[in-house]
Amino acid sequence: MTLETAVDDGAVSVLADGALLARYDAEPAGSKPGFDTLALPPEADTKPGENLVVSSPHDHPWHFGLFFCQKLVDGVNCWESEPNAAAGKPHGYAEAGKFEVREGSDGGAVIEQAATWRTDAGEDLLGDARTVRIGEPDEEGYLLTWEQEVEALGQRRHLSSETLHGHYSGLSLRFARSLREGRVLLPDGTDPGETSPPRAASGPAARWCDYSGPLDGWPEAATVGDPWSAGIAMFDHPDNGDGPVNWFVMDEPFGFLAANPTWGTVETLAEGESRSWTWGLWVHAGTPDEERVERAYESFVDSG
Repeated sequence: MTLETAVDDGAVSVLADGALLARYDAEPAGSKPGFDTLALPPEADTKPGENLVVSSPHDHPWHFGLFFCQKLVDGVNCWESEPNAAAGKPHGYAEAGKFEVREGSDGGAVIEQAATWRTDAGEDLLGDARTVRIGEPDEEGYLLTWEQEVEALGQRRHLSSETLHGHYSGLSLRFARSLREGRVLLPDGTDPGETSPPRAASGPAARWCDYSGPLDGWPEAATVGDPWSAGIAMFDHPDNGDGPVNWFVMDEPFGFLAANPTWGTVETLAEGESRSWTWGLWVHAGTPDEERVERAYESFVDSG
């Protein structure tokens, strides 16, 4: 199933058989580019077309569906840009640059974009280059690969994430509201630990993390509490670092998942030095077991 793309008002829509599969807001009104739609494929048995993420929810309008953000750069908060701007407080944000959309060699879609992270006072902090690849879907789901690079601008930069409210940073997912209180699955029987509130999140380290939860809208559910389900598994590429990434994961009051490479540490980049990561996401129907997620993870690693 070859994907088609369309660009309208700075947003890139990726379609499968004419149905919206994903949409990337490359020229956002908010502080960061990201995906406001990651939908189940048209051939899915479970609610095809259902969007599994929410962008700019009323409780946290700075959550942009699927997005990348280095929370702190030299102590400058690049995460809660909107409330800090409204309060007249210093903050950082991503100035979106040019983007390109093309067909992938495998029939999928590729989005490339540059951005500059800067302060509200106009100081450039980080260069940002990302390449996102969306693979052809099947009846179960599809793979999205996100290659992310940041470069220190102007001087040495310090990347971190620890604040009073928790270690959320990195490649981040805000799940649709119906997916709250979902199942968190990690490989090898790893315990996800605390998943709420955000300051108590345990940050387990693992090569992947799957979040699956309930979907509304199935009148044929056999019993109350037996709904449709779907989710997204996020993969950490083995070339990203010395060990697996730490996962910031919440299941209430909403579902949230982030691959945070600066959990519990400060990464220092000399001026002009860059750091890159590759992450994968498997958007899927149903609630897969560990063996199935592991196969999807292996496919992600082999695809690189």
